Amino acid sequence: MPDSERIAYAKSEMRFRVRAARRAVLPEQRIAASHAVTEKILALPELASIRSVLAYGAMPEEIDTTELINRLWSHGVRVALPRVRGRRDLQLHWHTPDCELCTGAYGLKEPCPDAPEALPSEIDIVIVPGVAYDLECRRLGLGAGYYDSLLAEMHGSAVTIGVAYDEQIAHAVPCGDYDELVDIVVTPSRTARR
Repeated sequence: MPDSERIAYAKSEMRFRVRAARRAVLPEQRIAASHAVTEKILALPELASIRSVLAYGAMPEEIDTTELINRLWSHGVRVALPRVRGRRDLQLHWHTPDCELCTGAYGLKEPCPDAPEALPSEIDIVIVPGVAYDLECRRLGLGAGYYDSLLAEMHGSAVTIGVAYDEQIAHAVPCGDYDELVDIVVTPSRTARR
């Protein structure tokens, strides 16, 4: 079996296993975990003098970023959210407390098309969702490549922070040539850096 097929199979198997573990997290645990991750992110030295953060609208089983976004706004930080524009293409838009979100691709809440656009070069920190991470900061996404494309475009211009439940941490995430690592992984119980 060629390496690319072996990696694809390992990713598929890990997605199935870790998504099941993520769905098994109880609602009250999700709330506590999202709060703990928010506190740990806000305590990172990288956030000391930032002006802007790219967050995401969470799927029901992901770490919820609502508290983080509200806390960032209260500290005067600008928040952007992604909107699916096309295959493997995320467009960034500024999100404000009075801004309405639209239901977009995959049923996610995302900025409406007429929301003010944010440029990748304007972003200081990117909060990155994922299916699985390891302590070397390798990331496994859902498989569509949206964040790998965005992170490759932003390479080096912003600090990237992967967020996850402890149940999403794997011994080793399989990676191919186009998979992008994050700089930091934050879970309720640990922070890992590369």
